[in-house]
Amino acid sequence: MIRPAKFVDILRLAELAVEMHARSVYADRATLEIDRFKKLCVPAIQNHGKGSCLFVAETGGRVEGFIVGVIDRLYGISREFYATDLFFYASPAADVRAASRLADAFLGWAEAVPSVIEVRPGVSGAMEAWGRAGKLWERKGLRLDGAMYVRRLG
Repeated sequence: MIRPAKFVDILRLAELAVEMHARSVYADRATLEIDRFKKLCVPAIQNHGKGSCLFVAETGGRVEGFIVGVIDRLYGISREFYATDLFFYASPAADVRAASRLADAFLGWAEAVPSVIEVRPGVSGAMEAWGRAGKLWERKGLRLDGAMYVRRLG
């Protein structure tokens, strides 16, 4: 089941953020500040459906995935807006349809905001098998637009 997050979900979302971080390329390189994650969840829940969204995926009554979305001015200077995701994660325990359903919820939210003219979710190499996320977005009708480059330091 996909639904908007509630404040009571934040502790479980924090556990999933820890799990997500541990599975990422940053597990040994970057320090997760879980309090910052929790603080990010509060306005995403408060403004859900307006300037942000935070959907959760439940499997067997337990939150096992989430997507956090925001809108921002296109290129930071336009009157029009775009929607993007900040975090998109489904745990190994999530229903196999959870990621697809979270993506649908995010797209439905973004497409309902009148000032949004583009939806631009990101796919980075932070997680293993990141290509699966790209294929998911392509199945949803999005197309690859550009690329992201990185130089790891330290």
